[in-house]
Amino acid sequence: MSYYVRAPGTCGEFLQGSIDGQPFLVTCPINRYSYALSDVKQPLRPYFCSLQPKAALAAQQVKQLLMRYEGNQITPWLYRKQRPMVYVRSDIAQGKGMASSSADISVAAMATALAYGRPLTLDELKEICLSIEPSDASFYPGVVQFDYISGVITEPLGNCPPMKIMIFDEGGEIDTVAFNAQQGLRDLIAEKEPYILESLALFKEGIAQHDVSLIGQAATLSAFANQRILHKPMLYELHEIGSHFNSVGTIIAHSGTIMGLLFPSDGAALADCKAAVLQQLPNLHYLDTVETTNEGITFMKR
Repeated sequence: MSYYVRAPGTCGEFLQGSIDGQPFLVTCPINRYSYALSDVKQPLRPYFCSLQPKAALAAQQVKQLLMRYEGNQITPWLYRKQRPMVYVRSDIAQGKGMASSSADISVAAMATALAYGRPLTLDELKEICLSIEPSDASFYPGVVQFDYISGVITEPLGNCPPMKIMIFDEGGEIDTVAFNAQQGLRDLIAEKEPYILESLALFKEGIAQHDVSLIGQAATLSAFANQRILHKPMLYELHEIGSHFNSVGTIIAHSGTIMGLLFPSDGAALADCKAAVLQQLPNLHYLDTVETTNEGITFMKR
């Protein structure tokens, strides 16, 4: 039986920092996806490809995890069965802070597990993702407060109201593993804790009230507080341009190269805003306009 799996990427994070030294992020899942196919019996279209190293490692770890959790009854069958063929493709830009690796890892792991006979739980999926690299958690439904290092915090915050995000890229790529391993990072994160506490309170109120303005304020506060950790030279100018066109706030990839302007879902002057940004900030590259999603990882039989 073949399975089709997809998981969303992100537009950076609504906020990221720490509370009492415990690191976390708040996910911003969007309608751009990684896809996986398992146990394929017919030729694939060209845009599907064999697994990249991180996704391949996730597929390898699924068999070990299932043997550990399922007990002796299923173990002999798992030992005999070869690891199924899994193929992945993605709509998500890589190396920009859009959770491309996390999405690839999660769909590869889930597709492999389904080929072995059962889906992974979200906790099992979290364990596999975090064993490979610091990870986002866009495979969870809705918006989640998530410890991207060890998974200690996994708190669902609710569903995000519909929002559009116009994404711009400063260029280059950032390696998530190397970024999170840099010396002195923990101290810099600790310095901004008061701002992150305020941002998280605003965000939770925004989610509870379905108020995109509060969500935008929370994201902007976290984005500005991150400037000492990963400076984005055009962040403040981009925010000012967005405000002129009724953006509710600015979101960033806290360990990536992208910035986004947050808008309500109904009829903002997106084309005029895009033109103004490209005219006034010619070194920024327009990447995409996306929408928030709450679906998490999904799968179906083919």
